Formats: sequence, structure tokens, C-alpha cells
Amino acid sequence: MDKKVIGLIPCRMESSRLPNKPLLSILGMPMIVHVALRAKLSKLLDSVVVCTDSIEVVKICFDYDIKCCLTGNYHSNGTERIAEAARILNLDSDDIIVDIQGDEPLISPESIDRLIENFSDSNHEIMLPYLSLRNFKNENIVKIVESNGKIIFMSRSDIPNQFSFDAVLKKHLSIIAFRYDSLQKYANHPKSELEKIESIELLRAIEMGIQIGTFEVENETFSVDVADDYKRAIRAMRDDKIFKIYGKHYAN
Repeated sequence: MDKKVIGLIPCRMESSRLPNKPLLSILGMPMIVHVALRAKLSKLLDSVVVCTDSIEVVKICFDYDIKCCLTGNYHSNGTERIAEAARILNLDSDDIIVDIQGDEPLISPESIDRLIENFSDSNHEIMLPYLSLRNFKNENIVKIVESNGKIIFMSRSDIPNQFSFDAVLKKHLSIIAFRYDSLQKYANHPKSELEKIESIELLRAIEMGIQIGTFEVENETFSVDVADDYKRAIRAMRDDKIFKIYGKHYAN
């Protein structure tokens, strides 16, 4: 069987900070649809599948010809959800799985392809890109500490501390490549203590001793966590070049 590269987009409706977030309209199109259609512009993904426990999301995806996988409603995070979807889809142990967060409507297909290229050439079990960060003091943004392309820690605090000199912080970009076995190993492990404290799901992997690789990208993107992010996404989408490629076929 040939190795496949599958983009899985975890999606849930129960966001405490922004209810019904996946279906919020951005220029006439639900947020989750923006994410899926942009992911489908990737040159290296063989397939893109939205993974959700919401029948409403399934119906929306059907309207836009987006593949969907109905998962359970018991998952504590998106990584656990895509692990179930990978089993349902009967993915092979050699397949590469790319977790694409459903709340980043401006995600770049180019960043997805760079992640796949870097991950394919590495020995890492998990990999994610980062962006250089100038916006400090924002607990909704996860920052990473890395050394020689390997992530050491993640936090919602501004780390590393700027004690000796000013340094650029590194923002965790929400596209993550997994090897199938590592994804299942993660999902079968209980929540870790640091994961509970920081509410950052990949801290579980670090505490498990799973190696997470990283590299820098330049395509700016952001997650929609609160109402101000939603307004910002609408403003940014109006001038977005990628939206002009797919939006003319679907948006009202």
C-alpha cells in the first residue's frame, strides 16, 4: 500500500469562549468550510476530512462537497478526535496525518506543504511549524521553546523569559504532522499534569517523551478564539489572495 498524506480537521461546536464557532460566517462562508477548502489547495495532501461529532457540521460539509468523519463526543481535545478518525478511516501505519485546526480560517496551503516536506525528511514522531511573534501578553497564543529544531516546552506565558536580552518569541502554528502510531500512542495515554495546567494538548506528548520537531514559517495566521479574533478574521479575509481563489466558487 502506498503511503498517504491525510489532512484531518477536528471540529467541535462547544467552544466556551465563542459558541458555535465552526459555523460562524466569514464573508458568506462558515469558518470550518474556509479551513477545509484552503487545506484542499495543498499540493501534497491526498485527502482532507473534517472530523466532528456534530450532525450540523456534517450537513454543512456535505453542502460544500467536503469529506467528513463522524466521531464520538467524548474527546478532551482535537488530537484525540483525529486519532479516532484515523482508526475509522482505516489509515495505515505508514501514513502521515496532518492535524489542521478548524479555527484558523486563514491557514496557508503553502505552510501545510512545507510541514509535510519537512516531516517526510525527518525522524521526528510529531512536527509543527512556528511563527516569530511580536504580540506579547496573550494567553490565547501558545509559545514554544525549541533547541536545534526540537521543542522543549510550550506555554501560554511569554517564554523564554526576556531576562538578559530581548528575544523573538515563537508561536505554535496549529498544523501538526503525526505518524499514525505516535498519534494512537498519544490518544491512549491519560491527560498529563502539565497539559491540565496549561491546557495545551501537546504537552502530553512532551511528558510522554515523544520527540516534537519544529521549523519556522513566514505565512501569518491566527486562531479565532474570541469575538475580537472573529472580527479580525473577517477584515483579513477581505484582502486575502487565497480566498479569492476558492471563494468565488462558493461564497455568497
